[in-house]
Amino acid sequence: MTPQFSPNEPFDRIFLLKGIDERRTKTGKPYLTVMLGTSEGTWDGRVWDMALSSLPGLVEGDPVQVKGTAQLYQENIQLIVETISKVVSPVDPRNIYPSANASERELRRDFNDYVEGIEEPALKSLLAAMVNDPDISGTFFTCPAAITMHHARIGGLAEHSLNVCRLAHAATAAAPWLDRDLLTTGALLHDIGKVLEYEVAGDFRYTLEGKFIGHIIMGHSLVQKWIRQIPDFPERLALEVEHILLAHHGQLEFGSPKTPATAEALVIHFADDLDAKLDMVKTAGEAPGTEEAFVRGLRRSFLFRESNRDTETRAPSFAETTDGRHGDTGKEQVAEEPPDGERERERKLRKADAGTRGHGDTGEESTGTRGPGGTVKSGGQEELF
Repeated sequence: MTPQFSPNEPFDRIFLLKGIDERRTKTGKPYLTVMLGTSEGTWDGRVWDMALSSLPGLVEGDPVQVKGTAQLYQENIQLIVETISKVVSPVDPRNIYPSANASERELRRDFNDYVEGIEEPALKSLLAAMVNDPDISGTFFTCPAAITMHHARIGGLAEHSLNVCRLAHAATAAAPWLDRDLLTTGALLHDIGKVLEYEVAGDFRYTLEGKFIGHIIMGHSLVQKWIRQIPDFPERLALEVEHILLAHHGQLEFGSPKTPATAEALVIHFADDLDAKLDMVKTAGEAPGTEEAFVRGLRRSFLFRESNRDTETRAPSFAETTDGRHGDTGKEQVAEEPPDGERERERKLRKADAGTRGHGDTGEESTGTRGPGGTVKSGGQEELF
């Protein structure tokens, strides 16, 4: 991540207000601490000589226009705010939240290319039903794939699903007997329930339904609804698609109602798992100069070469792949607890990692606070896929 602000640099731009709190100086004067989000990260700010009562109606989750100057404080950039006000006009979420490298148009294009490549009429009709569902289709291309762990960005769900499709198709090079159409359908729909599990409301949050039910069951219900709308959908094929959704976490203890019982379900599980973990590693190493970083979801540190950090991270488009096709997962396999002598080193790596990722992830478990509208933030139990 390229530093967005330099010391003594003036700024006047739109931020996401991620936190605001009133405090007092040693002499009793009020001032505000603010957390200001951009597509590149989250920034600590100060509004001197101001009480919270001076900003009525300004709450966490608001887009705000902020003018001020960046300063260097204890080796970190701090934003000194001169003016701050709520933005009432519509704001492109990609300007204030972390976002996928590919645009929504590019994600839709690649998704549609995969659907067009399906030869089985029933499966193509199923994907068409998803695209034509106005309550689902639009959200699918803007929803994150997770709160913090992987693809936690606008468009992350579509980005992750397309990557799973790429990886699943790659498996057919070694096992050409796999059903490619079923792999495509399973990859694109395996996490579809996340459009109901997550919402973008001041931050990436779980919905109440997401907390109580979860994306596997909600996704299964959506797919069943679409299948019922398609005349003469083959019963066995419907069961195989539904099984992929129900088994994609791989193991019962990781939230899967079923473990993979078909080759295609097994491939989607491992493709999902691999893409999620690779994104965790890639994100941890994105900051310039990162040679080593602790990946919280994998409970260990990773080493990075300069070439890793400089390589373009956008996945190739449909047209750029060699075969015209594209490519979450089982829960994290728990690593062994590090020896006592390594714990202090890991603590330092965690601290450095949290300060450079810029994706709203502090590197620590959240406390389960309640957000605007009664929705619930992650409570330290976020899935790793």
